[in-house]
Amino acid sequence: MSKKRQKTIITSIVGGLVAILVVVGLVINYQHRQSAQPEQHSTDITTAEFIKEVAPAAQREQRKYHIPASITIAQAGLESNWGRSRLAAKYNNLFGIKANSKRNRVRMYTTENVNGKTIKVKQYFQTYDSWADSINAHTQLIVNGTADNHNRFKAVTTAQNYRQAAIALQQGGYATDPNYASKLIYAIKKFNLNKYDSTN
Repeated sequence: MSKKRQKTIITSIVGGLVAILVVVGLVINYQHRQSAQPEQHSTDITTAEFIKEVAPAAQREQRKYHIPASITIAQAGLESNWGRSRLAAKYNNLFGIKANSKRNRVRMYTTENVNGKTIKVKQYFQTYDSWADSINAHTQLIVNGTADNHNRFKAVTTAQNYRQAAIALQQGGYATDPNYASKLIYAIKKFNLNKYDSTN
């Protein structure tokens, strides 16, 4: 075989390998973009299904930051109508966390308690890629507090039980609802959520 012929064959093989690598790269990139799409959830999810889906993420955060998993699950449930609200199902925001930038946000109505009256107001809310991302953002809010008070929810992480944690959230001003702590405690009791506080 002539050297010219060998060179032609080698060039063809190398060219073929490059083409294959390019195709593989495109496939991987496409799959990555597909997997990076935000989760979508059914608004027909049952309360039991919702709890089962969010419990592992809540327990992971508890192991890292000592926020009772029962509190995270109860808050997520109450704030999102147990995963059935549009903000939760379509935009993965379980806790009604407001947007802090112009990116990844959606404008929606929310119910607020102002001077003892319940009113509806339009606000910008953060959007997330998954419920796990939303739970992590909630954890960061509890751990780091707010811009005006970084220790606002510190008592939640040092609470000895879910009752103390629920009261600490209300005292820290997490929600405008004056019965917020009572509602969390009721939900935890009703659905036996404190069983998720044991992460061993």
